[in-house]
Amino acid sequence: MRLIAKTIMTVCLLSCFYGCGQRQDVAVREYSVVQTDSVTCRYRCPMGEGILRLTSVTDSTYRIEHVRGDSVVDSWALNYPVYRFTCGDMTGDSIPEVLVGTIKTTRYRPEKDKRLFIFHLYKGRFIRPLWLGSRVGCPLIDFKVETDTVPNFVHTWERRDNGDTIEVLYRLKGFGLKYVASPPALPRREGAGRLKTK
Repeated sequence: MRLIAKTIMTVCLLSCFYGCGQRQDVAVREYSVVQTDSVTCRYRCPMGEGILRLTSVTDSTYRIEHVRGDSVVDSWALNYPVYRFTCGDMTGDSIPEVLVGTIKTTRYRPEKDKRLFIFHLYKGRFIRPLWLGSRVGCPLIDFKVETDTVPNFVHTWERRDNGDTIEVLYRLKGFGLKYVASPPALPRREGAGRLKTK
């Protein structure tokens, strides 16, 4: 019993001495993502500040750009239509991930449908795919990022085979999205449709 009490006291003292609680608070304060419009996110994180944006190349081709200062430091081409662009901290590392809703076929799903892609900033700079999902539980209608927790949730609206709409919360885990819960019924997200691109 004394050994357990001594261990707990030592952990508490070390925590106070090294300020573990303070470091976590500082990290949370240093991270922010603001969606300024339907195709632009501004972020601030321990790796620096920047902009993640979606630019239209043609009617059906887009490019994700990572901008720092006045320079595009990296980009990723998307050769299919995009219906949603947003950002959030999906991994809990205080570096934003980019979530893109695309309309395309996949190797195992030959019909064109809405898909969810997640990209991350490798080394805080380079845009790299984290998950190029062929499908969530049911065909996707729309999605948004729930930022109430870190890591953030992906909140989806999906279409069952009988036509019913269901809502599902997912969290990024390992390779892909992991089912978390079906939240209580919420109103359908407004503004689902085509993006206003620059």
